[in-house]
Amino acid sequence: MRAVIVSFALLASPGFALDADDVSVAAMTKAIEDAGCTVTPENGDAVLAASGLTEEDTMSVIATMYAAGLIGLGADGNMSLTNEVCG
Repeated sequence: MRAVIVSFALLASPGFALDADDVSVAAMTKAIEDAGCTVTPENGDAVLAASGLTEEDTMSVIATMYAAGLIGLGADGNMSLTNEVCG
């Protein structure tokens, strides 16, 4: 998951696949919510495991969520979820 966070900056590039299915997005959303709405280098592996997704699927899910405005990257390098549960 550290690779996912580190690679987050690449998600804004136009060539990245935004084809994650709703079930996968929901799984990652729930995993991030359960982690306190923020993915850090310390909890990233646990979030990935809780989502049940592969790292490859996770990249597509994160790109899809980013494009939808559901997640953002903070100056501290943490990835935060913004939705009705996380604010």
